[in-house]
Amino acid sequence: MNEGVIAIDSSEIITVFNEKAKKIFNVTGEFVGRPIRSVLKDTRLPEIVEKNEAVYNEEIKVSGKVIVSNRIPIWKDDELIGAVAIFQDRTEVAKLAEELTGVKNFVDALRVQSHEHMNKLHTIAGLIQLGKPQKALQLAHHAAEEQELSAYFLNEKIRNDAIAGLLLSKVKRGKELGIDVAIDANSRFTDFPPGSDQHDFVVVLGNLIENAFGSFESTDKDAKRIDISIEQSPSICAILVEDNGSGIPETHMPKIYEKGFTANKISGTGYGLYLVKQIVDKARGTISVSSQHGEGTSFIIDFPMEEDEPHGN
Repeated sequence: MNEGVIAIDSSEIITVFNEKAKKIFNVTGEFVGRPIRSVLKDTRLPEIVEKNEAVYNEEIKVSGKVIVSNRIPIWKDDELIGAVAIFQDRTEVAKLAEELTGVKNFVDALRVQSHEHMNKLHTIAGLIQLGKPQKALQLAHHAAEEQELSAYFLNEKIRNDAIAGLLLSKVKRGKELGIDVAIDANSRFTDFPPGSDQHDFVVVLGNLIENAFGSFESTDKDAKRIDISIEQSPSICAILVEDNGSGIPETHMPKIYEKGFTANKISGTGYGLYLVKQIVDKARGTISVSSQHGEGTSFIIDFPMEEDEPHGN
């Protein structure tokens, strides 16, 4: 079989652990008869026994591997006797996507930055031709200071190149769209929360900010603004993305995390917030949203920075 298969009984004792599963997790030996948590603590299989609910096509992280998992309760004669997980390793695919996403972020940022600098150079050249060298000099100084402050902030506050590149690209894109994308000066990021990685954070931030951009498509406000904040302490990592766009209709609120649901029928895919919610749940985080139709939307995500203790410890 090309899929890993692990099954447990109702007491969380392993009943099946096939060769593909051993290969995926780089383990050897005989595991049948052992408690699942003593072999792999984060398979999420015990949850299926506890809740008696199947989970399909969920991306989770098990022992550092990115796994796409189907987890299903097993019944016999109307009695719950265990659960089975059937999964595939997606670690390499996730790494490739992460690299491509990171490259795309930097390419977008450089493209927008090049366009912006070209416009400023044309303006400076025009001022000189009009015989206004003082104004041209002021504009040149302002552009240099702005670039220096942006570089300093990203280097000092955001200690991850992919996330810094993503934020830079969104700030520059906002300028193109006439939207002020403001990153809180007190923002700070150093380490990823347990259960998440660089790819996850790029997906979360990228989707939340893109949704904020989309919220201005149906509004004609003069002052368009997106506020972004990342705060980190030894116990928590918090992300805020807030806009003053069109807001989310109250009737849509119960459905926003559903796979395939989108309010934007033209460009929306219905997968953005679904993926965000999957990542937040995987890392034991919480996500809250407040929105007022016509006024704007605020998303707040909190990730715990401490490892989850296995049951019984």
